[in-house]
Amino acid sequence: MLLLLPSIEILLRGERIQKTPGEDVGMVPIAFPLLVGPGAITTTMISLQSYGLAVAIPSILVVMFLTWIVLRVTDKAHSFLGRTGSAVVARVMAVFIAAIAVQFMLAGIQFHYPPS
Repeated sequence: MLLLLPSIEILLRGERIQKTPGEDVGMVPIAFPLLVGPGAITTTMISLQSYGLAVAIPSILVVMFLTWIVLRVTDKAHSFLGRTGSAVVARVMAVFIAAIAVQFMLAGIQFHYPPS
């Protein structure tokens, strides 16, 4: 649920939010809760439980490296995509995050209630 709710909010908020002129969205307030917030911690715990330490630790290191690369090229990517392109990418990623969230919820249900 911690991954599903923010992804649904990203998918739905585009039509409802009206920005005032000169308003700019800051990277730090958005990035930090997503990087080290409850969703990231929950994902790490589920990965450790589902796949074990030998798979989870290298996965975490790969994600950290990819995150570093993405944060380094964010300004260039945003200027290349523009406002509309960035909104499209955000919504597509929200669909992927929602799919991952549903997969995690189904895995949790199967873990607690295994099929007979």
